[in-house]
Amino acid sequence: MLFEILAERHSQDVKTFYYDNVNNTLKDSNNNVFEYPKIEKLNLKESVPFSKNDPLKKSKNITTIKIQLGLSCNYTCDYCSQRFVERPPETSKKDIDSFMAQLDNLNFDEQSGLRIEFWGGEPLVYWKTLKPLTEALKEKFSEWKISPHFSMVTNGTLLTREICSWLYYMNFGIGFSHDGPGQYVRGPDPFEDEEKKKIILEFYKVMKPQNRFSFNTMINKRNISRKAIRDWFVNLTGDEDVPIGEGNFIDAYDEAAIDNSLQTLNEHFEYRKQAFQHLNQYGSKLNFGLTLQKIDNFTKGVLTHLESKYVGQKCGMDDEHTIAIDLKGNVVTCQNVSIVETSKNGESHFGGNLNDYDNVELKSVTHWKNRANCGDCPVLHICQGSCMYLDGKYWEITCDNAYSDNIVNFAVAFKNITNGYIPITIKSENLPLERQDIWGTVYKHNEKPNRKIIPIKVISEKLNVIDGIEVYSKSKVEV
Repeated sequence: MLFEILAERHSQDVKTFYYDNVNNTLKDSNNNVFEYPKIEKLNLKESVPFSKNDPLKKSKNITTIKIQLGLSCNYTCDYCSQRFVERPPETSKKDIDSFMAQLDNLNFDEQSGLRIEFWGGEPLVYWKTLKPLTEALKEKFSEWKISPHFSMVTNGTLLTREICSWLYYMNFGIGFSHDGPGQYVRGPDPFEDEEKKKIILEFYKVMKPQNRFSFNTMINKRNISRKAIRDWFVNLTGDEDVPIGEGNFIDAYDEAAIDNSLQTLNEHFEYRKQAFQHLNQYGSKLNFGLTLQKIDNFTKGVLTHLESKYVGQKCGMDDEHTIAIDLKGNVVTCQNVSIVETSKNGESHFGGNLNDYDNVELKSVTHWKNRANCGDCPVLHICQGSCMYLDGKYWEITCDNAYSDNIVNFAVAFKNITNGYIPITIKSENLPLERQDIWGTVYKHNEKPNRKIIPIKVISEKLNVIDGIEVYSKSKVEV
């Protein structure tokens, strides 16, 4: 798809550019192509489209395992992607031996490397399973000179000095889920407990120098300022270079996430303007590493003409060498779902079992090549199809969030590539007017009729106790 881009350095310096998202090329009106002087041909693999009618398959040669310990959590956060997901039967340390045996159905290679991620719910709810499981995995690969990389995302509330010490010596990488000044939207704040705050910050100071700790923050309409988020964490840690992970706008997994999404055109335009201002002004000083990496990758992709046929999905779960499994050996779409949950496209998230691996397939997901408008989108290479299991209104709102988030990244990269030109409009016959007018400053826009909001009350009940920790059940909506 070819896009005509009007961009300016200032009101007296306006130029027209052309961007082809298929070939990933950018040129000016004189047909000068922006590219590196020498472009090396890379040996890349084309992404393979999939849908419920043409399911996603997985290889036996695995480089990333996402282990779903269970969905129980001691928090019930407002926009959590797992909040309304049906809970599967709980697993325990009694399942470790059989799980380790089932791993023999997969192939691992030291040269290719291996990442092992441990997921909840809150993974530390499952501490009595996590510890022996990790130690069994470490023993399994003990002859490797380069050990598998362990990682975990946690809300931090269950960290103790004992657990922190173990995580350190087991060489874990830690993502600490916290939204800074917007934590009140997500849920309770562990830093309000002074003793817990002390433990977490001590852990941070030990882990950070080894690049093994980041604060993982999500953006939503009540927490849109990356500058304010960065400043909050700098104030917390006293570290000007505090690493901030994630950094994307939330996906609309459920009604609570829809409520925290950008809903009006004015909200979209105001978000784009502020996000661009902060990224343009502060750049790497914002410390949002993954956001900056997306901008850098897109810049390099344009300058090397990395074609769209090589673009995979945002989450990486389309990679045939990446797999999400529970302790029963069940293969699921990703770590945020369960075998008893139905995808938004009506198919089960259960894809099969390690003991019958040849028949594993995922019907719950849709590749961007099989989406109606992804191929016609200028931010395809940055967005990468967003969440591959959303559908219907959840997909539409997620797509809107993702466009406004990634058109900002597009604009920053564009300015860097063209030596200072900021895109104002990006025209295409298939692109809605509110997407063509990047900052909402060129055309007159009429707000769409507001979606009818039915007041809901979300009920989250304490389900049971796991290893002495109270956890919540799947949330329910009471109209």
